[in-house]
Amino acid sequence: MKTFESFVNKYHKKWIRDDEDIDAVAYSIVNSFTREQCIDLIKELSDEELHQVVAELVMEQVKELLIRGSDGDQGLLH
Repeated sequence: MKTFESFVNKYHKKWIRDDEDIDAVAYSIVNSFTREQCIDLIKELSDEELHQVVAELVMEQVKELLIRGSDGDQGLLH
């Protein structure tokens, strides 16, 4: 994945070994991308990578819904 490799090479000095730090840096960098840059990155994903990305998004949204609940209930996870 050409764009991903250039992304890592460009920001490799900012990566920190702690997973939370890596997540924070990755979110910060991706938040600076334009919509078009995000779409270009997605276009380069293999089918398996795309499914993995979408599955992660769905899992996070389901977790949020279960934590938050709906219509004022507390949700299932608390």
